[in-house]
Amino acid sequence: MLPVSVLPALALVGTRLPEVIAGAAVVEVVFGWPGVAAALVDSAAALDFPLFAALSLGAAAAVLLGSALSDAAAIWLDPRIELAG
Repeated sequence: MLPVSVLPALALVGTRLPEVIAGAAVVEVVFGWPGVAAALVDSAAALDFPLFAALSLGAAAAVLLGSALSDAAAIWLDPRIELAG
């Protein structure tokens, strides 16, 4: 049996992806490392709306994917959770 705190921690890990992306943006901009987060910041500063929208949509998709994977892992780890139809 897993500890009671595993499922809430798993849910938090799945939804904290935007903070990882924001942290990457800060590191990339401060240290001058090229990357996706730096491209997001540059596209916002340059008013490049198509690139900004695509990168924002990708980040949102990553958050949804992380949340779905954490929910799937919770269902797999805890036999008490049932899917309601």
